[in-house]
Amino acid sequence: MCSGGKIQRQHRAFTLIELIIDAFVITVIFGAVIGSFLVMLNATNSGKIRTMAGALANEQLEYLRNLPYDSLSTQGGTIIPQGTIPDTQTVTRGGVSFELKTTIALVDDPFDGCVLPIEGNPNLWQCTDGGTSATYDVVPFDYKRVNVEALKVGTPTVLVKLSSNAAAKAAETSSQTGMMLVKVINAQGLPVEGATVTITQAELGISLIGLTNAQGYVFVANLLPDNQNGYHIVATKAGFSTDFTTSRTSQNPNQFQPDVDINIQQVTIQTLSIDWLSTMAVTVTNEVGQIQTGISITATSAKVTATNPDTPKNISTSVSDGNGVATFSAFEWDSYTLTPQTGYFVVSTSPYQLVALNPNLTLSVAMVITTNQNWPRIVSVSPASGTSGAVVEVIVEGYNFTGNTTVMLRKSGSADILPTQTGVDPNQKSVTATFDLTGAATGGWDLILDSNGQIVTQINGFIVS
Repeated sequence: MCSGGKIQRQHRAFTLIELIIDAFVITVIFGAVIGSFLVMLNATNSGKIRTMAGALANEQLEYLRNLPYDSLSTQGGTIIPQGTIPDTQTVTRGGVSFELKTTIALVDDPFDGCVLPIEGNPNLWQCTDGGTSATYDVVPFDYKRVNVEALKVGTPTVLVKLSSNAAAKAAETSSQTGMMLVKVINAQGLPVEGATVTITQAELGISLIGLTNAQGYVFVANLLPDNQNGYHIVATKAGFSTDFTTSRTSQNPNQFQPDVDINIQQVTIQTLSIDWLSTMAVTVTNEVGQIQTGISITATSAKVTATNPDTPKNISTSVSDGNGVATFSAFEWDSYTLTPQTGYFVVSTSPYQLVALNPNLTLSVAMVITTNQNWPRIVSVSPASGTSGAVVEVIVEGYNFTGNTTVMLRKSGSADILPTQTGVDPNQKSVTATFDLTGAATGGWDLILDSNGQIVTQINGFIVS
């Protein structure tokens, strides 16, 4: 009996396990079916939304095609005179709200010549639409290009984009107006597509907004003439820096990029430069390596908006936090001078000043400061690099270098490189050291300066290649 009961219990246990396994398998299968169903439902819904968006965009484009040529200009676009067509409108279809964006721009086609001179080639011209020609087009607005984009409200993704060209019987006609061509480039000199260009002339009541094409151009015709530098231009893009022209003032008439004139039957060309914003994180320590909190650091750009006197384009101040880090966020690419608040002196910065900040980058900077005005300070090192196996003479520029100042190169895992010869200028502002780089490991070496027991360490101050 005991044996039979044991067998029955084992049988029931096996049956229970089988039920659990079956239930698990059914659950997995059911979950997969439900998941597949939801994916298909979502895909069907997405396809339906995209279809509706396409229909709306097509309807808008067909509506625009049936308008008179002279009426093809939006309320805030770059075609003069501005029309009644909304730049952006919200339309609801099938319970879904869509955003329709309409842009209309004049196009300079290469078939009859182009307008933009190509640098270094006086016999070739470039059109606003990307082509080139050996002929200069005196009146370069050949036809209009209409673009319609449809997006679901609240989302940044363009669902549908349609384009069409529209031409008049006589698009190019002489007038008592002028033209403007704005080119937007990045830090490498490449065109920036989709940048917003704003053109204003307050006295004439002109306010235009356009988007650059694939060549980085915004072209505007039929602008009223002005010889008082009255046209102000601004270029920017989401996540990018901003560049602009500036008005001349009696205090400083020497603008680097002055507001522009418009002359009758002439093309005014202006180039602006923008690129991705960056972050600069400056870690502040004192001369003995202690973190410095609550210190105000000012970053001043090398770019200027005016000269004589120079007016920096960007000046920003940040205070070092509990970790000794002063952070400059959403910063334009440039070279910056870093200065601490009054009462402090810069011992060194790594990298050297001017600190070069490239686009779309987070740059870490080590900054050493002191309240001791007699502490040795490094401003620059030249050259800051050398070839392994070569002999190089290095000049360290700065302040407070006593007659017994020494310099060495140090790298973890390598023996220190001592100079074969050292000379200190009597003005205490420079030290010349000769290094034999035979057998020196490639990479960054710290440059260590000792002036009468006062140490300055320039992190990665010398590069061996």
